[in-house]
Amino acid sequence: MNEPFVLTLCALAGVVAYAALHNGIVGLQRPVHRTHLLFAVVCAAIAAYVGAKTGGYRASTPDGLVRMSRVEIGASIVFAGVLPWFVGAYLNIRARRLQVAMSLACALFFIANLSSPWGLVFAAMPAATEVTLPWGERVTDLRVFHPTPLYVIGALCYYLIFGWCAFAALQRVRAGGHRRGSQSLAACLLLLIGGMFYNHLVDLQIVPGVHVAEFTFLALVVLLDFELARERRQSRDRVRGILDNIPAAVYVKLQDGRYLMTNRVYDELFGLAGGSAIGKTDFELFASRQAEAAQASERRVLLQREAMRSEERLGMNARGEPRLFASLKFPLLNRDGSADAICGVFTDVTDLRRNESEMYSLRRQVWHADRVARTAVLAASLAHELSQPLTAILSNAQAGLRFLAQDPPDIADLREILQDVVRDNKRASAVINGLRTMLRRQETEREQIDIGTCVQEVVDLMHSDFLERGVDVTQSIAPGCVVLGDKGQLQQVVLNLAMNANEAMTEQPRESRALHVSVAPSDGRRVRVAVTDSGPGIDEAHINKVFDHFFTTKINGLGMGLAMCRSILEAHGGTLDVERNQGRGMTFHFVLPLEPAVEGDTWPRQR
Repeated sequence: MNEPFVLTLCALAGVVAYAALHNGIVGLQRPVHRTHLLFAVVCAAIAAYVGAKTGGYRASTPDGLVRMSRVEIGASIVFAGVLPWFVGAYLNIRARRLQVAMSLACALFFIANLSSPWGLVFAAMPAATEVTLPWGERVTDLRVFHPTPLYVIGALCYYLIFGWCAFAALQRVRAGGHRRGSQSLAACLLLLIGGMFYNHLVDLQIVPGVHVAEFTFLALVVLLDFELARERRQSRDRVRGILDNIPAAVYVKLQDGRYLMTNRVYDELFGLAGGSAIGKTDFELFASRQAEAAQASERRVLLQREAMRSEERLGMNARGEPRLFASLKFPLLNRDGSADAICGVFTDVTDLRRNESEMYSLRRQVWHADRVARTAVLAASLAHELSQPLTAILSNAQAGLRFLAQDPPDIADLREILQDVVRDNKRASAVINGLRTMLRRQETEREQIDIGTCVQEVVDLMHSDFLERGVDVTQSIAPGCVVLGDKGQLQQVVLNLAMNANEAMTEQPRESRALHVSVAPSDGRRVRVAVTDSGPGIDEAHINKVFDHFFTTKINGLGMGLAMCRSILEAHGGTLDVERNQGRGMTFHFVLPLEPAVEGDTWPRQR
């Protein structure tokens, strides 16, 4: 049977149905693309409309004609109700109240179409008459000669809905945003309005022929589907451009290890031609050991479904040095939480780590220079501190010689003299060792240190300086507070704080100069060391600046001491703070993490 018109409509319905399926799949795969889901509903409604129209042309009975007409009108109502939402999403227009009003009106017409005896078109049972097309094909006449009042009102609502959509698209064209897509949408909607108007002219028998608005639907679907596909490509190209220009190597692999994507930096890092890794595995591109290591780490990421950070040495730089990369690998999860792909990001941190090392080296040199300067200030008191045990040793040695000259020598007195010599020698040795520790420059491995003993040694080292300045020193040092650190650096912090406190009390009367040093556990996991003075304190305006570099309240100060103290403590995982005392003076205190106790011990560890 030769039915070119009907077959063309069938082909049109198939094309539109395919567009609905395609955009529906895209929208479901990428929930963020709501436009695709709405367009899929629009295409499905058009496919149902064209299919019902095709069935109507081939209807042989009045009942069949009414049934197809009801489906046709219902599908067109769904199309009109969803179209404003699609246009709003496509053009990024927010007109929720107007969109809801149009959808509600369409919903009322949809209900009326279902509840009417012969649908929204026919006021009475129609006759299934045939009409001959110009090329000789005979089809059932679908022209509406006597429409119901609701059909007329619905047609007017259609024009209002399509007119608003076209107006919104033209406004967006004038605004300059989404220009190409807006132009295509506006052209399609104007063409659709023209097709509908032509159909009504045919119904009024002003123009001879049959309905052709269905073919304007095809233009709408084809052009908009093309525009949506073009925008998806542009979106992928933009993402690709971003990935190729970020200063990091990026790849995406499937669960079986095959590459899905690599960016330009990744290809350059491993000497790969652009896109040559796609579809291959590491075993096809790299040495077996490197491929096995990568596969093991990626398998762990996919199994645990958690991101993994590490540092890896990959390739060589221009100086022939190994390049260090910060690696981040994370799974790409599906909606159900399963992971079927993995993404890796490698950032070159070679220069950063080298700069950090150089900065640390410079910082150590500054710390050492500060130590030397501090101990140089104590030179006079240290000389006095050493002269006392040396003078006592000399006196005891001379007395011992005199006792030896006696006949017989007094052994008991000689033993007592020798014990005094040993005691004074140990005292002098302690002073010298403390000074050597403070002046030590080389980096040492961190070790377990009793912070109380460390503080006590600094107080002993400054004993003569305290006496000379007339400072009354009190201590409360808890035993067994063990930390992990560099003893010389921690003593430098205590020395800085104690000397600052001494200098702060210079203008105070001698009887008012008091210094208290305390070491005590804090919250069971940390130890708090505090140095409290009775000086005039620090102005409220300056108290938040005392740890800034180059800020000082001293006439000849450099403003580096407290900043270095904070740097040292932060490098040890601690903090340094200051607070005003209730009466006079300030309290500088720092907190360090205690070392975990050995098995069977409790916090804090006691000696």
